Amino acid sequence: MAAALAGRSHFTGIEQRPRLVMAARSLARVYEIEDRVRFVEAALGSAEVPRADAYYFFNPFGENLFGREDHLDEDVELGVDRYQRDTAAAEELLNEAPLGTYLLTYNGFGGRVPDSYDEVRVDRELPNVLRMWRKARLVAAGPGLRADEL
Repeated sequence: MAAALAGRSHFTGIEQRPRLVMAARSLARVYEIEDRVRFVEAALGSAEVPRADAYYFFNPFGENLFGREDHLDEDVELGVDRYQRDTAAAEELLNEAPLGTYLLTYNGFGGRVPDSYDEVRVDRELPNVLRMWRKARLVAAGPGLRADEL
């Protein structure tokens, strides 16, 4: 929502916790930006992610690796298996993205950025590292290999 308040672009957020989706939608109405933001209640990999010019990950899967005392709540599946599924889904999303797609990560996302992306900017002035990549080339996958393993 912060980005929508600062500009005129459109944004889609994916969140698995229903109460957070409801809160986000409510805030969008309060700030009168509901025409430019959309919130999908789903987990990455279980919903179709719309094509976008850029994807932003703010360490979205790290909670899966935290101890129970550091979980936001116990309302969703968390754990190493979930972490591996989510990072694999994110990597696949990035592999399938068209040329020119940007990726921004703040505090990482846990997966590997495909080799088809070039890092174009790094900002270390924030409390954690903000990185930006741009998909610069297509990488064909061979038999039994993911595109980012070539």
